[in-house]
Amino acid sequence: MKNDQIERASITTESLVLAPVIMMIFLFVVYVGKLSEASFRVTRAADVAARVASQLQGTTALQSGEGAARTDLLLSRSPCRNVMIHLTRGRQGRLATVSAMVSCTVRKSGFSLLSVPNRRVTATSTEVIDFYTGRP
Repeated sequence: MKNDQIERASITTESLVLAPVIMMIFLFVVYVGKLSEASFRVTRAADVAARVASQLQGTTALQSGEGAARTDLLLSRSPCRNVMIHLTRGRQGRLATVSAMVSCTVRKSGFSLLSVPNRRVTATSTEVIDFYTGRP
């Protein structure tokens, strides 16, 4: 009878010790998934911004690209806050280009138990400006 009680107490003690460890591992896996999703969303927003800006002419091209990136991040419900978008025109050889850099801080709400620092995710994308845009 005593061995049965000791075995039950041992199982209870093991459960009390392992439950928090398993919960921390689960939270860490979910947090890594959130970082991966944020990285994907920021890369997509940079691609969209560069693509939209490359297809337009004039001063509104860069503003339209920035707006497209913000809309893409908003509609995709990305886990980002403090979004920064920077578009620049440049050249690669004889080709005119536009580059988009998008970065954001990943929300860590619900992960305070992990004590993880703020993570900033950044992506860049470059597109060749369409030579024939705006031509008759």
